[in-house]
Amino acid sequence: MEEIPKHSRDVPDVLYIAGYGRSGSTVLDVLLGGHPRVVSVGELVFLGSDWQSEDRQCACGEPYEDCPFWKGLFKDSRKVNSLERVVREVEHRHALPKLLFDSHAEEEKRDYRHRTRKLFKYIAQQGSADLIVDSSKSGRQAAGRFWALKNVAGLDVRVLHLVRDGRAALQSVLEKGSNWALEGHIEEKRWLGARTTIGWVLANAIALGLGRSLGSDRYHRVKFENLLRAPEETLRGIGDFADVDLGPVIRRVARDEAFKVGHNVGGNRIRHRRQIRLEKTDMPNPHPWSDLNSHHQILFAAFGQWLNAALGYEW
Repeated sequence: MEEIPKHSRDVPDVLYIAGYGRSGSTVLDVLLGGHPRVVSVGELVFLGSDWQSEDRQCACGEPYEDCPFWKGLFKDSRKVNSLERVVREVEHRHALPKLLFDSHAEEEKRDYRHRTRKLFKYIAQQGSADLIVDSSKSGRQAAGRFWALKNVAGLDVRVLHLVRDGRAALQSVLEKGSNWALEGHIEEKRWLGARTTIGWVLANAIALGLGRSLGSDRYHRVKFENLLRAPEETLRGIGDFADVDLGPVIRRVARDEAFKVGHNVGGNRIRHRRQIRLEKTDMPNPHPWSDLNSHHQILFAAFGQWLNAALGYEW
């Protein structure tokens, strides 16, 4: 059968950034969105909930209903509610067993497929894109998202598992707090260190297990530290995996150019800077435990270091 050109397909390919927060996904998302045929949309899993919240806006600074990119998506609030409902019922961590065993009702799967494909088709048209980057990752709300996009919605999904040393991710949350608490959307919850460690383990274990089951041509793991230390090599590998020439992005990174943040949903609060520059470094952390106090060192050693080691981070 003759291959359909990407630009003429009903819905373009999806590059899904999986993993846990505080791992550089917002930065990578914006970098990839600097390619002329790639559109990055941030944490798309939160589009419905963000749209309905008066205190949340698109990264461009406009409410979603006034944003030049998003405003044509929904005709009324009922459409927003319907998307939010079906996404939670299919993609949430509590629905993962039903998703993996394909036990959702047929009507529910049809509804999810219809609304999801319509959303991605809209994004592709708005961004004139051959590739959509969705950096929803693999936390509680999006634990089954890339699996559902591929196996329920029928999209062509490649999973880019972005990892960061779990000790650094934990320290970042402990020092700065959670993103939603920092932005004033929620009160910071208790037991932040324990919640972060468990969340980091679950998100990365799910991304690793489900991603690898798709095969090497659909799963690729990247260390955020390597993006900072060897950006050209790392981006070239991502481009080869995603079947897109990232030469334009690599050259801009080499010139230390700033990348404009588009119309991203959710993500790290740095998206509100409107421009992001990759802060390259060649200084690895030789003492990764030293930034954590003794309590959190013990916590992560007991519950997280086994997976940290599996992801390539030494003791």
